[in-house]
Amino acid sequence: MRVIRYNFLFVIGLALLLGATTAFGYDHHDKDHKRPKDAGTLTVRTTPAAYPIKIDGEYRGMSGVNEAAIFYLTEGTHRIYIEGPNGQVWEKDVYIARGEKNCICLKVIERTEYRPCPYDFHLTGPDMVEEGDTIIFTAINNGKSPVPIRFAWSVSNGQIIHGQGTDTIEVGTRGMRDGDVVRASLDVNDDVYDNKCRQSIYVPTRIHKTIIPPPERPRPFRCDAFPSKSADDDKARFDNCVIQAQNAPNAQLYVIIYPGNDKLSLTRLTYERLSKRALDYMVNVRHFDPRRLQIVKGSTHPGTTMYELWIVPPGAEPPPIN
Repeated sequence: MRVIRYNFLFVIGLALLLGATTAFGYDHHDKDHKRPKDAGTLTVRTTPAAYPIKIDGEYRGMSGVNEAAIFYLTEGTHRIYIEGPNGQVWEKDVYIARGEKNCICLKVIERTEYRPCPYDFHLTGPDMVEEGDTIIFTAINNGKSPVPIRFAWSVSNGQIIHGQGTDTIEVGTRGMRDGDVVRASLDVNDDVYDNKCRQSIYVPTRIHKTIIPPPERPRPFRCDAFPSKSADDDKARFDNCVIQAQNAPNAQLYVIIYPGNDKLSLTRLTYERLSKRALDYMVNVRHFDPRRLQIVKGSTHPGTTMYELWIVPPGAEPPPIN
């Protein structure tokens, strides 16, 4: 922080003026007039500019710059008051003797001082948080601040839910996408140093959103596939799949019959005869819930009639039927 100060440097000189000293005199500010006989002379020169002059409490004019301003004053002590820049004042009692010359030379010096700012903040915050979590950003002062600090926060994403105007804020992240970045920016200011020590800093936090894949859809699985032989052989093969289906709550049991094109299949092992026999055995003998049983006719199979038995869990697609 830069502070500019103005100081007066001054020189007072005395010079003896020749001439008579018996006449009564008065003060005068004009080099074109003659000095009264009973007066002394005061000259005032200032650099780099002219400044107002008061003598004994009265304004008498401006100081000289290139040439000194001249004042004729009666003998005695006079209070000289010169007002410089930014309220700086040079003030002194000067004795004026009759016939003598007094010189006041002032130089205004600008001095620049650098003072460290009383505060030096940095921000802290997490590198990454889960979507929905609350981010906490904190401003830490590395310096010593004797003045009240103003904290003005802003965020690029999310919403400040608590702490605006303090050194710590909480930011909500609900609804953000994976990879989004929350950038917290802080404008630090005070009531004394104002913009000279102002700080604008930021810190980023990346959002990670855990994507939970949808549960895998259940699939039907083939329990058995075999050619139709005799009724007893077929029922023995049915038993295994019926038991598995009964042990799978709410599962469906699909019986797909692919009619054959050989002589036996066209006469005794027809779809109509086999489907009725399978339904009667599974429902009436094995006591399988008919609402969970599907008997479907497939395409013609070369040779002997074939069975396919599928167990279909809840939510699974029906089995493929050729």
